[in-house]
Amino acid sequence: MVEWLVPISLFWTLSALYLGGFAIHIEDRGALRQVVALLLMFVFYLVVFWAVRTGLGGAMPAIPAVIVASLVAGVLIPLLARVAFRAFGVRISGAAHAHG
Repeated sequence: MVEWLVPISLFWTLSALYLGGFAIHIEDRGALRQVVALLLMFVFYLVVFWAVRTGLGGAMPAIPAVIVASLVAGVLIPLLARVAFRAFGVRISGAAHAHG
């Protein structure tokens, strides 16, 4: 169970950096849709982590497998975000638009 602490902790940091720090624009479709989409993104992230971790189970020791699985899932955050948010009708565009 301890091996799940690494990806869970990384997810919230990496998703905050991507959604809040990158030059992207999230189409406003309501806070509830965005929160539910973020939770779906979390589920997708954990599924990717689990799949990679399981696939590497016999190939490498536990700690390196957790690190590699966390890195793979972390790199896929932009894709996971787009899929999860799109499932709830919220679009993420590649560049921030100037409002005003």
